[in-house]
Amino acid sequence: MSNNGDGSQKIKEMDPLKIQLSLNQDTLDKISDVQKDYLEDEMNEVIPQIEDGQVNVSGVYIFDDGDKFEAKIYIVNGLKKAINLDKVPFCIVNSKGEQLAYQIFDLNAMGDIPSYSARPWKIYFDKKNVSVDEISQDDWKIVFDDNIKAVSYVNVELEELPEGLDEKEANTFREFIKTLPKLERNQVSVSVFTITQYQNDDLLMTLIVRNGVNKSVKLEKLPVTIATADGKTVLSGSFELEDFEVNANKARVLSLVFKKDLLQEEEFELSACKVTFTAN
Repeated sequence: MSNNGDGSQKIKEMDPLKIQLSLNQDTLDKISDVQKDYLEDEMNEVIPQIEDGQVNVSGVYIFDDGDKFEAKIYIVNGLKKAINLDKVPFCIVNSKGEQLAYQIFDLNAMGDIPSYSARPWKIYFDKKNVSVDEISQDDWKIVFDDNIKAVSYVNVELEELPEGLDEKEANTFREFIKTLPKLERNQVSVSVFTITQYQNDDLLMTLIVRNGVNKSVKLEKLPVTIATADGKTVLSGSFELEDFEVNANKARVLSLVFKKDLLQEEEFELSACKVTFTAN
């Protein structure tokens, strides 16, 4: 920086972000190199320069498709990490700032959008969510409603399998993890894999603990409540864990045995019970 005569400082302008075209695997499998080149040209034409740390949406076209309005958009990720968008409210507005349409879209199918990239997508506004009969091609833009939540998810790997577990059983746990809801970065999740009752009426609960935090997490206590379908408490308490630690971005199997004398109900349908990780 250099000093000006008035004592102010001249600040060097930031270089513009270099945004790359990003397509999910399903799209890549279907398009040719010529189509990809077309999308890159289209992207460069419609998306504006954005600042580092911004997430932006830009519209390409919108037209009346009978019972819906079809719109093509580009989501631009100017963050330093990949994002995955969940429920996203979009508005269509004109140059006067008047709202022409409003709808919430589930964009999970877009998948992870890498950092500093733009992904094309098509969305469809139901006619009931459009407040005008016609949207002018020359006077519209699409915007996020208020603040968009850009969610970063973590893919975890199974670690430290219980002793005596063979590869087939390990794969069962890995496949189960794939069926679980996506884990947001910086979250820890506990999910029930199985719960069974021994002949002596003790309960065995097998859990999957996923750690989306960028450091290891040690669990010392776990609150657990098991309730019947009609709301009766079968078991509730906070249970101490011995040396149970999950490394960053990993998942571990946790098995708990609850003795019969902890159960508050003698007869219950275990398959209909609900498990929550809170204590009454």
